[in-house]
Amino acid sequence: MFAIFGRFAHKYKVFILAGWIFLAACLLLTSPSLSEVGVTDQSQFLPQNTESAFARKLLDTKFAASLESSSSTALIVVYNENGLNQQDMDRAKTLRGWMLSDNGPKAIKSVVSVYDSEALRSSLVSVDGTTMMMSVGFSVTAMDDAAKQAVKEIREQFALQSETNFYVTGSVGFLHDLFEAVQNTIDRTTWVTIILVIILLLIVYRSPIAAFVPLISIGVSFLVARGIIGFLAQAGVPVSTVTDAYMVVTIFGVGTDYCLFIMSRFKEEYAQENKSQRIEFTMRQIGPVIVASATTVIIAFLCLSISKFGMTRTSGWALAIGIAVTLVASLTLVPALMSLFGKRLFWPSMKPPVPSTKKIRLGWAKTGEWIARHPLWTAIPIIIILVLPYIAMPKLTLSANILTQLPKEAEATQGLNTVREHFPMGELSPLNLLIQSRGGSMLTEDSLQGIEQVAQTLGNSGDLSRVDYFSAPAGQLIALGTQVRSTGDLIGTGAGLDPSKFASLETISDNLQALPLRYAGITRSQAFSAAISDLTQVSALLRQLGTAKPADAAAILPKVKTLLYDLGDSLTTLGNEFELTGSSEFIQWLKATYFSADGTVARVNLMMNIDPYSDAASLAVPDIRKVVAGAVQGSDLKDVDYYVGGEAAIYADMLKTSEDDFIVVLIVTSIGILAVIIILLRSLLAPLYMVATVLFNYGATLGVTSWILQDIFKFENLINMLPVFVFVMLAAVGADYNIFLVSRIREEAQTKSMKEAVHHAVGHTGSVITSCGIILAGTFATLVFSSFPMVLEIGAAIAIGVLIDTFLVRALLVPSLAALLGRWSWWPSALFSKLKKD
Repeated sequence: MFAIFGRFAHKYKVFILAGWIFLAACLLLTSPSLSEVGVTDQSQFLPQNTESAFARKLLDTKFAASLESSSSTALIVVYNENGLNQQDMDRAKTLRGWMLSDNGPKAIKSVVSVYDSEALRSSLVSVDGTTMMMSVGFSVTAMDDAAKQAVKEIREQFALQSETNFYVTGSVGFLHDLFEAVQNTIDRTTWVTIILVIILLLIVYRSPIAAFVPLISIGVSFLVARGIIGFLAQAGVPVSTVTDAYMVVTIFGVGTDYCLFIMSRFKEEYAQENKSQRIEFTMRQIGPVIVASATTVIIAFLCLSISKFGMTRTSGWALAIGIAVTLVASLTLVPALMSLFGKRLFWPSMKPPVPSTKKIRLGWAKTGEWIARHPLWTAIPIIIILVLPYIAMPKLTLSANILTQLPKEAEATQGLNTVREHFPMGELSPLNLLIQSRGGSMLTEDSLQGIEQVAQTLGNSGDLSRVDYFSAPAGQLIALGTQVRSTGDLIGTGAGLDPSKFASLETISDNLQALPLRYAGITRSQAFSAAISDLTQVSALLRQLGTAKPADAAAILPKVKTLLYDLGDSLTTLGNEFELTGSSEFIQWLKATYFSADGTVARVNLMMNIDPYSDAASLAVPDIRKVVAGAVQGSDLKDVDYYVGGEAAIYADMLKTSEDDFIVVLIVTSIGILAVIIILLRSLLAPLYMVATVLFNYGATLGVTSWILQDIFKFENLINMLPVFVFVMLAAVGADYNIFLVSRIREEAQTKSMKEAVHHAVGHTGSVITSCGIILAGTFATLVFSSFPMVLEIGAAIAIGVLIDTFLVRALLVPSLAALLGRWSWWPSALFSKLKKD
């Protein structure tokens, strides 16, 4: 059957070459790139049935329509290590004015800063005076092109005021820098991979033309596959932008392997002077092997499609499309090119290589002979070597935190680290508790009381520093109002003026000034404005009182008393507003902020007592959810659903989803690959130990990766998707090389004893598998040049695994197991009965 490919390629070689080039050119010119239509935000790939996804959906559908909310936010950090001076403040004020002006980015909706209200200073300026924050609200999502352009324009403004350190961070800044890191990774990886493949092919073939054939086939395959996936992403299929980087190294690595399989067999037949129909014979012998190899790789990648985490799922089928295109090119374009170049294929050596008649003392033939004679002594040391890295596996720690995927030099990372050093982090990114009524309103008296019960219970949690809800400050404000009026009652009673009675005014001032940052709409409250005014006047009068003469003091005290009564009334009124008593503009703001427009969903913000962007925060989320469940169930709330979302919750759900995916993908992939090999070899035992060695290699790879990245290079955590990606890739590649090797052992066993078959198969395939392994490991190793840690980690792990597979598993362990089992490797096929025991 596969000889047909050889005859077809030889007869229509020019048309095949022209057709592939035309198709690649059309897709290159017309298809969108994944950088334009792909998805960068990993959280968008969470399955819709995760708790954080439910919470985000409620926020988007129930709260996004509110005029008070922004679609996304950024944080501008202003920093001077010697302390912010007047020039720094003036530059920041100029920047704020530009952002809100007609000349500023159209996507900016609001800016919250100390220039809006002096009361915000204590919350937006660090205690040491070195750092100031400005919160920028956007009318578009963080990955919208308008948001990206806005960040670019803001940073251009920074360059005009270089005397002060400015940073854009927050969700918009994070995703912008993440997008840039991905694009830089793709560009760098593509060129480094191409250069590496050219060098390695020249070393392998010592012929520019022979090296040129795989490059044409691989390049065309990549452009066609990339174009197809680009159109699918444009049609609405979510595909991660990172897939581009993986597709480059996968197609270049696997495609080079297939070309080497074909051309090495063609060269072998050429050496044996089988001139007639060399291409047909080559394709007849190697075609089934390549198809079976590609099928296992495609099945392995398609097994990723059962993942619940969308990034893993879409990357799987995208890579499967890439391998399918590469397979078709290998079966058509490669033989067409070989036929087209003819005798010039291995130029400058115009003569076919002649087999040497000298006794070989070193090399793969000698290795095969040793393995055939001493299979047990070969297998035992290799197994011991592969077991040792398992010691490091318990130390392997994973993270889904997006911030660990940003380069340290990225501006968003520098800005966040500056904020971490000078502000309490828990306030920046709280968890969101959404409580949804199944049929009623959350604004009824019973529901409001139930929300307060939940919030008060959560306030006792050791994982939370503060709980923010609609009426959080109400009780304290009302109590302060009573206290202030009591202080006013003491004036003029003859009890004497105790200065300590006024000490609480300083605490009241601090509390009031902190409120606008937590409740931006409070500046619309007349009671708040009156309280600030009364407090300012009281403080001024008390300072006069400290130096006033008795006669003047007598005139000042009645004024102080009146102001204290007014201040007490203002504080009480403000507390009542927080309890939603009345219909003031601030009360409407509270309802729009803490309740959905239809009143069916209430929002409670949970501030963690640790950095919400840390891995410890995502690990704490499951415990916080248990506390939330207990609080809701122990309250008077009935017939409600509740969800905990937010950044830390998203990372926790991503980590849990990846863990669940891994078990399923491991089982399905192993069964799928096992089925393909059983069908190809028509036996049971050989496929079993072939798949077993793949699993064995996987564990060793994770152990070595943990040693290198975490122990030597001090990576705190590795990306949560690493285990599943590495397993699927090693399973695909391991099966690929397994099939090439064991198929040759089976072919040799048709006319030789099993040990002789192992000897000759290793001798014939050893150099090819080694070359393929080095090239594939090299292509994945190019990912370590990425500034994107996720790509670096996965690339390094796969490169390590491929090298272990190439030089230990496939070269030594599998052939030694085949020699040990002898003819039982082919049980229950006809070959088992045909072979005699060695």
